[in-house]
Amino acid sequence: MHSLTAPTAPVSHHRRPQFHLPPHPSASWGVPAVLAVLYGGWVMFVTHNQGSTIPTAAVFGVVSAAVVGALCYALGRMTPGLMPELRAVLYGTVLGCALGFLHSVSGGSVYRSSGIGLGAGLVMVGMSFYVFHVRAEHPRE
Repeated sequence: MHSLTAPTAPVSHHRRPQFHLPPHPSASWGVPAVLAVLYGGWVMFVTHNQGSTIPTAAVFGVVSAAVVGALCYALGRMTPGLMPELRAVLYGTVLGCALGFLHSVSGGSVYRSSGIGLGAGLVMVGMSFYVFHVRAEHPRE
């Protein structure tokens, strides 16, 4: 007997190729070090342009670089085991504080610096929350 339905062909699922390169071991300290140098240099430049002497601006930049570098290193090392929501809030907090502080150093008012920091932090929370959840739902193979 012949059935009235035609045989079905196997369904093919089109997948984009996944190119996953594991991070180099030096990335755990290299990325925070680069971010710290860039941020410290930026703080030093802005502080000097606001009228500080070069040694004062240099100290301010080095201390700022050390704080940002330590925070970025701590985030990179301690947060992979945390919930994505908490990770997103921590990343947003660090970015918001860093940008708010930088705007404050450039001569902005406390309210404007707080608003810029809060806005940048909330945007970072949203973006990192999205990235962490997409990565959690679609793990790389």
